[in-house]
Amino acid sequence: MVEARFRIEGVGEWEVSTTNTVYPPKEDTKMLCRVVSKLTKGTSANAVEIGCGSGLVSMVLKTLGWEVTAYDVNPYAVACTRGNMDANGISGKDGIYEAEFGRDFPIPEEADLIVWNLPYLEEDVNNSGILEKIEDIALTDLQQGGWGRILLDNLEGTSIKLAENVIVILVMRTEPEGSSKVLDWAERGWSWRSLGMERYGLEKVETIGFWRTGSGARVTILDSCKSTMDEAKSLPSNGWQRVIARSQTNGRGRRKSEWISKDDGLFATWGLDAELLENISPGLIQTCAGAVVSEVLGANMKWPNDIVNRDGVKMGGVLVESANDGTIRVGVGLNKTSFEEKEIIGAGWDETIGDIDSSKVFQRIDGGLSAFFENKEMIAMPDVDSYSRISWKELSKFLSRGALVSRGSEIFRPTGLNAGGELEVVGIENAVNLRDLDGVRWFVSNS
Repeated sequence: MVEARFRIEGVGEWEVSTTNTVYPPKEDTKMLCRVVSKLTKGTSANAVEIGCGSGLVSMVLKTLGWEVTAYDVNPYAVACTRGNMDANGISGKDGIYEAEFGRDFPIPEEADLIVWNLPYLEEDVNNSGILEKIEDIALTDLQQGGWGRILLDNLEGTSIKLAENVIVILVMRTEPEGSSKVLDWAERGWSWRSLGMERYGLEKVETIGFWRTGSGARVTILDSCKSTMDEAKSLPSNGWQRVIARSQTNGRGRRKSEWISKDDGLFATWGLDAELLENISPGLIQTCAGAVVSEVLGANMKWPNDIVNRDGVKMGGVLVESANDGTIRVGVGLNKTSFEEKEIIGAGWDETIGDIDSSKVFQRIDGGLSAFFENKEMIAMPDVDSYSRISWKELSKFLSRGALVSRGSEIFRPTGLNAGGELEVVGIENAVNLRDLDGVRWFVSNS
C-alpha cells in the first residue's frame, strides 16, 4: 500500500492510497485535476469518469459539487476509489462501478461532462506478459484509433442531445502522437481546446477539451447571396452562428474592395460573441482567424488577412467587421481552384489539400474557429497569448522565406505581432508598428 497527500489549489487536500495494481496519481493525473477544478458548472452538473484508478479525479469533482459516476475495468481500482472516498469523508462511493468501456459501460444520457486519462502505452508484442492482465487492459491503448476513437464512436451512437451538449476532457499523448488522435475528433465535427500540458522528456501529454461544434446550432445555408457578410447581420446574437452560400455575387475584401467569387469556392461568415472585444482586439481576431484558415488549408498567411500558397499567390482571405452594436463578423472567402481573371491571378486549395468539397473545407474551418472563438459555458476562453501564438506561428511560415516589407523607400523586417494584431517591423533606422497595408508592399528577398 502506497499513501500520498495531494493538494489542488483552491479546492482541497486529500490522502490517497494505492496498491501496486492501481495506477497511482502522477503529473498527468494532477494536470487533469487542475483542469477540472477550473470548469464552470452549469445548471446541471453530472460527470462521468472513465478509468477512475485511485479516485483522485472523482474526489476533486465531488468536492466541487459534481454528481459523479465512475467506472474502471480494474476491480482493485474500484475498491481503491471507494476506499479513498470513505477515508476522505466524501460520499458517493455507490456511484463507482467495475465495467469495461465499450462492452458493459453505459454513458448516462444526462451526462454533462466525461473525463478520461486515456491509456497511453503502445502494445508491445515482443514483451507481452510483462504487465498483468488487469494492468494491460487499464494502461495499454488500442491500435488504429485507440480508446479515444472507441469513445467517439460510442458518443455518436448515443442520443443527439448527449452528443451535442456533452463536454469531453481527455488526457492524450500528443508528442509523439499516440493511437488516440485529436484529428479523429476534428474530422468528425468536434471542436477542441488544449487546457493543460506536461512534458516528460521527449513526450508531451495534453489535457484536451472536446465538444460538438456549435452544440446543435444549425448552419444557415443559402443557394446564392450578394455577400455572406451582409447576410450574417440578421443571424441570431446567441450561440455559434454561421452562414454559408453556394455562390456569392458581390463579395468584398478589406476596405470594401471587390472579391472575385468563383462558384466552386467557399463563402461563409461567422457571427461571434460581442464579449470577445472586451479581451481581444478586432485586429488580433482577424490574424487568429487567418491563422486557423491557413493551418486548415496547409497554406501560408500573409499579414494581415491574405491566405496564400507557397509562391505567395492569393487563394483567399479573412475579413473581420465590427458594428456599432458590438457584434463581430468573420468572413472567409476561398478559391477551390486556380484562375486568371481581370488581370488577377488566384490560387486554390486543391494545390494544398487536394480536390476536397467545399462542405468538408467548411467543416474543418468551422471547428478550427470554434476552438478559439466559440464561448462554451464550462470551458474558459483562450487567453490573448493563445491568439497571438497561433497568429505568429502561421505568419512565420511566410516570413521564413525571407519576406520583407517596404513603405516608401524604407525596407523593414517583420519581428513580431502585438496584442492589437499590428505587425512589428524593424528598419535600418527605426522600428514601427504597421496597422494596415496602406503604402506597404511585400516582397521576398533574394539574398
